[in-house]
Amino acid sequence: MLDPVILMVSLATIAIVVLLGAAAKLREPAKFSDTLAAYHLLPPFALTPVAYAIPALEALGAVGLLFPATRLAAACVVIALFAVFGTALAINVVRGNTDIDCGCAGFTASTREAPKKIGWWHVARVAVLAAVASAALVTQDPRPIVWFDYFTAAAGTLCAVAAMLTLDMLLANLPKLESLRNS
Repeated sequence: MLDPVILMVSLATIAIVVLLGAAAKLREPAKFSDTLAAYHLLPPFALTPVAYAIPALEALGAVGLLFPATRLAAACVVIALFAVFGTALAINVVRGNTDIDCGCAGFTASTREAPKKIGWWHVARVAVLAAVASAALVTQDPRPIVWFDYFTAAAGTLCAVAAMLTLDMLLANLPKLESLRNS
């Protein structure tokens, strides 16, 4: 059984993170299609349809997490997307194809000047997001929710989203930090 506050924080955090990524991908589908091409996992004819399908599925999954009637199906969609993303990242890290954009397009979508590079930290980030999304699959504790729970959930969500923002910025700037360290 999962406390309702932990469930609310987990679902709201995943919904925000996934919706931000979907919005950025839908804003620049050509850029996302180029990112997908850089992974060398899809045939060229599939790039454009997949570049639209992924953010659409992300948006549907994120919104679905917020409603009890659609939560289970939405959680399965989001977790499956994270599994695909993590697998694609891991395949390219193993191949040595690391000088590419991760394709997340979340909080760091506006940092165009930053050099792009993926690594095991990106794979770990996706695994953590999938684990947090799996909270929707756990039964909620039937305890009554009081007014303070909503305050706690809002504060917890803000902290979790801020932590994701910090992690995204660190991952986006990791190549810069490595070049500074090596100079």
